[in-house]
Amino acid sequence: MDLLEAMRAFVAVAEAGSFTAAAERRDLSRAMASKHVMDLEAHLGLRLLDRTTRSVGLTEAGATYAARCREIIDAIEAAEHEATSGAAEPVGRLRVSAPSFFGSRFIAPLIAQFAERHPKVGVELLLDDKFVDLVQEGCDLAIRIGRLEDSSLVASRIASAKLMVCGAPSYLDRRGRPRRPADLSEHECLRYSHATVGAAWPFDGPDGPELVRLSSRFASNNAESLCAMAAAGLGLVCAPDFYVAELLRAGELEQVLADRMIEPLGIFIVHPSRRHVPSKVRAFIEFVTLEFSQRPPCEEH
Repeated sequence: MDLLEAMRAFVAVAEAGSFTAAAERRDLSRAMASKHVMDLEAHLGLRLLDRTTRSVGLTEAGATYAARCREIIDAIEAAEHEATSGAAEPVGRLRVSAPSFFGSRFIAPLIAQFAERHPKVGVELLLDDKFVDLVQEGCDLAIRIGRLEDSSLVASRIASAKLMVCGAPSYLDRRGRPRRPADLSEHECLRYSHATVGAAWPFDGPDGPELVRLSSRFASNNAESLCAMAAAGLGLVCAPDFYVAELLRAGELEQVLADRMIEPLGIFIVHPSRRHVPSKVRAFIEFVTLEFSQRPPCEEH
């Protein structure tokens, strides 16, 4: 018995719920698909499938074994792919989605270096502050900042960013400097409309993390615009450090509540979950990860 082929046939039957459909998927005869499964049951000494004249269903043991078989088959196919394509030169067009400011400031300058190393790869950089659907937009990968919620994506953390609450010195002289998160109720707080937590900012409280909910008259879907509004004296902004670094250094903004901010945000590269990741995607992830490990964005300024 070819154990691996029997596993593949069994998994195909488990996924299709039919010997006929599984046989077509595996390019086998129905009789051969059935024989593979019966050989596997004989080898294990237990029944994997409940068969009736109308349907095929997994037994409890069959469901557990099918999950393990999938893991084994995926691992073998991944190893074969790495062995046969690991040295393949990346080629084709790479579509990368990134937040507007971060993409233009930190990703765009790296594309020239990446292109020099991989001359057969073209890059299209799509800048948008909202999280785009990678499959729907035809993107190979994306840069995401914040807390990830889409578990269907494979994520690699490439850097971190500290959140800072800042305001113009003139605004803080006029309205006072908040000493604790609760003081924010007395301030104009500029809201980022794409934020997953809505009108709330995260802090470390005496009993652990806490979200301070805010009432905001002013909002924008662009963090760079919010920072400019804060520098103009309109209110306080909560933004990653790389947005406000230059404004802080120039004295146009001042940080407050520095000792109460929650842990840094993650900066990730994400891509759709696939059995085989294209070499152009792997090459870009490895390149950007290495660059940011040597020169983190938060240290650029």
